[in-house]
Formats: sequence, structure tokens, C-alpha cells
Amino acid sequence: MVSKKDTIVITLITVFVVTPAILALTAYFVTRNPSLRPLGITVERLTEAGQIENKSLIIAVVDIGQEAKATSTRDQYKTALETAFARMEAKVQVKFRTIPGSREVNVTYLVGESRIGPFPIARAAAGVAAATQAERMVVAQRKAVEKEQERRAQMKRDGFWPHVLE
Repeated sequence: MVSKKDTIVITLITVFVVTPAILALTAYFVTRNPSLRPLGITVERLTEAGQIENKSLIIAVVDIGQEAKATSTRDQYKTALETAFARMEAKVQVKFRTIPGSREVNVTYLVGESRIGPFPIARAAAGVAAATQAERMVVAQRKAVEKEQERRAQMKRDGFWPHVLE
């Protein structure tokens, strides 16, 4: 049997755990600021709110091992990747990371929440088409969401209650 003391303890724990999430969610609905949304902060939401700038949907992360043979420079890798994406009519941001204790050079493509790769640098071109298609799908999805939001906003403006409340 559960005693009165146990019930009070469980209730207090529940209140202390749930109250901050409810307050943050309420603040999100009032302000529409995605950084206040509990467990829901994404790059897409922050970009939509104008809090960060996302110049390109495709990010190519080039991991260069510290012990890798220097066959090409970073500028050459960047130029090659930008050229490959330009031929597919897409833009890419190229980022570099140094991996200690590694001899490999790999490329990973990040598109929205998708991760394509890693590809060895010799096969980096194999991921270009996939990353470009992923970008097009993300753009199409964003446009569909935006169109749906506009439709809902229009319905709210043209509805019965907005005319009554005005």
C-alpha cells in the first residue's frame, strides 16, 4: 500500500520535474522563439527564426588524419568539392577537421539532419549526387511546410472567430 508520505514525495518529484518543461513550452508558444522549446532546438528551427544564418544546406566535413601523407592542400580539397557541387547546381560549405593518430582522409556530407558518408577522399565524388538529392528533398519539405503554415494562417484570418473578436 502507498502511504500518504509516499504520495506527497511522488507528487513533489513530479512537480519539480514537469514544471520547468511546461514553463519552457508555454514560453515557446507565447514567443515562438525556438530556443525556448524544450528538447526541440534544431538548426532548421533556429534558421527559420532568423537566429542563425545557414548559407548552404550542404556541409562537407573533410577529416584529415594527422599522420596522412600530404598529397593535396586544404585549398585543393575545397576547390575540388566546390567544383563538383557547382556542376550539380548546388552550393557547399567545406569544413576541415584534424584527426589525431589517423592516416586517412575522409569526407562526410551533412545535409539537414542527414549524414552521408564518410567516404575516403578517393571516392568523395560518390557522395556528391546523394548530398545534392538530399538537399533538394530538404528544400522541398521546407517549402511544403511553409505553404501549409501560410494556409493555416490564412484560415485563421478568414475564420469566424477573428471577425467576431475584431
